[in-house]
Amino acid sequence: MGLSDVLPDNWEANTVGGCALSDLADAYGTPLYVMDERHVLDRLATFRRAFGAQTVTAYAAKAFFCIAMADILNRADWWVDVVSGGELATALAGGLAPERIIVHGNVKTDEELETAISVGVGRIVVDDPAEMARLVSIAAGRPVRVMLRLNVEVGADTHQKIRTTGSEAQFGMTDAEADAAIAQLADAVSLHGVHIHIGSQLRNPDVHVMALKAVLTFAERRRDSFAGNQIDLDVGGGFGVPYLADDPVVPIERFAEPLLEALSGHPGIRLMVEPGRAIVANAGVILYRAVSRKGADRPFLAVDGGISDNPRPALYDARYEMRSVSRFDQPHDTMFRVVGRHCETSDRLGEMLLPGDTAPGDLLIMPGTGAYAHAMASRYNMLPRRPVIFVADGQHRIAVPGETNDELVR
Repeated sequence: MGLSDVLPDNWEANTVGGCALSDLADAYGTPLYVMDERHVLDRLATFRRAFGAQTVTAYAAKAFFCIAMADILNRADWWVDVVSGGELATALAGGLAPERIIVHGNVKTDEELETAISVGVGRIVVDDPAEMARLVSIAAGRPVRVMLRLNVEVGADTHQKIRTTGSEAQFGMTDAEADAAIAQLADAVSLHGVHIHIGSQLRNPDVHVMALKAVLTFAERRRDSFAGNQIDLDVGGGFGVPYLADDPVVPIERFAEPLLEALSGHPGIRLMVEPGRAIVANAGVILYRAVSRKGADRPFLAVDGGISDNPRPALYDARYEMRSVSRFDQPHDTMFRVVGRHCETSDRLGEMLLPGDTAPGDLLIMPGTGAYAHAMASRYNMLPRRPVIFVADGQHRIAVPGETNDELVR
């Protein structure tokens, strides 16, 4: 445990990927999303090594996605899990083969289903019996490979707002509902697997094993309903990452080994996993510029971003580290209440230890923001969304352009 686990792998003395953060801020302005491309590639390779060639690794696009990210996944020979027509279009624009795309989500429009069928995606994950009926109708005899998403309570120990199983979650089906979906299968719409995603920021591998055993039990009892000789069991993602220096770090091998062991002795079963946050969270940072300072005791420090570029602290009390780039070598020993620029009392990025003489104009870095920051960005208060910069080997490039006021108005 330590700050080095939260920062990108290729961080050194206020540089990421060989690029000085101050130079990036001068070139592109702030707030600015910076992504360590080598870190992403290394995490993709680590997952593939841990789970082995027999496991399908699919990136959960909702964590962070753009054409440049889709291109990286394509070159790494990964699948991708998408939950909207926009994510599907981005995956295709990034060169991903349709057969390596999983279309997911508890609400899929008829238009989205038609697009997924027409391009020939690898899997469509059915979320309820009514969706199966719509899918069969829209397919109209065209071949479609589906999976069923189950909702089985396995006691995920995480924040209620990122728990995705149990009676309070709107995702997936009970065994009885899944059986009702199976009853509607048509000749061209064939069943190839079972899916479950139990939540996010999970650090106990036992919970993933419990989820796997739940879908395995369901599949084994209904083997005659599956097409072909192989059943895919997808346990989703949710592998926890460190956001704070004292957060525990669980190597991905701690998840992979018991999951693979749980499938031993079950021929014809293929494991699928869908990491998102675990690939990109610690690869990314946000650069902010301090704008104002108020008060003496636990002073307010206002920065030039906030809810619009990272809503997670306001949404569910997510906590982050922050460091001063301008005064990096000074002791970070004074507690500041770091707030954003939006007209909301809840626009607070957190209580952060920073140098006591932190002042307006200082450049600040918030690590651990590669996932669910840019992906959840908005135009609240009519602020244009900010760019994403990929860095590697001393080079930087625009992965997602920022918006201008003219574009926002248009």
